[in-house]
Amino acid sequence: MITLRVVWRLASMGTLTLLMGPPLLVGLLAGLFSARARWAIVDCCTYTWATGSCWLLGVRIEIVGTPPKPPFFLVSNHLSYLDIIVLYTRLRGRFLAKAEISGWPMMGWLASLAGTLFIDRSRTRDLSRVLPQVQETLDLGRGVVVFPEGTSTKGEAVQRFKPSIFEVPIRTGVPVSFAALHYRTPAGAPPAHLSVCWWGDVPFAPHFLALLKLTRIDATVAFGDHPVTAEDRKDLALLAQRAVESQFTPVVGCEA
Repeated sequence: MITLRVVWRLASMGTLTLLMGPPLLVGLLAGLFSARARWAIVDCCTYTWATGSCWLLGVRIEIVGTPPKPPFFLVSNHLSYLDIIVLYTRLRGRFLAKAEISGWPMMGWLASLAGTLFIDRSRTRDLSRVLPQVQETLDLGRGVVVFPEGTSTKGEAVQRFKPSIFEVPIRTGVPVSFAALHYRTPAGAPPAHLSVCWWGDVPFAPHFLALLKLTRIDATVAFGDHPVTAEDRKDLALLAQRAVESQFTPVVGCEA
């Protein structure tokens, strides 16, 4: 049964992802004439893909609080590649992700078509390249989602937020909204901090195959009820981190 589940999910997700390619390409072409038309198509595709993927993977999502209305700049803790799928079911916007993701098989291609903003965190000046794209996204009435920890974790605690990225909301004048992610697996299943959270040096392929074996994943997204602001990026990073921590439930130690 486990083998059949993995094969069926893998084939179904691959098919779903490939089916999103043509309409996303149409959206890319539409962008030559109207940016708003492009993003309307992209938002429809990403929502369909994310909702379908959650159904295929057995992900049940509980929402606490209210998602921010666009335009917004939202930060969250980062636990897994699953975070993007879960957040796409509730938010309309672009993710700001590390440049390495653009090279991932299939996922990198889809992320690029979906308008993900890639930034090379090893190059300080790369922020200057991305900033106008973020401003354009906000001007079009859309949102931007960022994982300021800079890496995914096992959910033991919220790691220190990197302050450089908070130059974006300061320059654009948009307050920082926030959310906290949490995952649980059913009783008897491998714990979520090992089977859902993706951290350390674990290769993507074997981890994803193990995740496909799970019968169900319970995801919780806790949105904050008020954004935070500050005039200094270090102060803003600290305030945002504390805000996420106030909503955060550790994954480690919460297994059924």
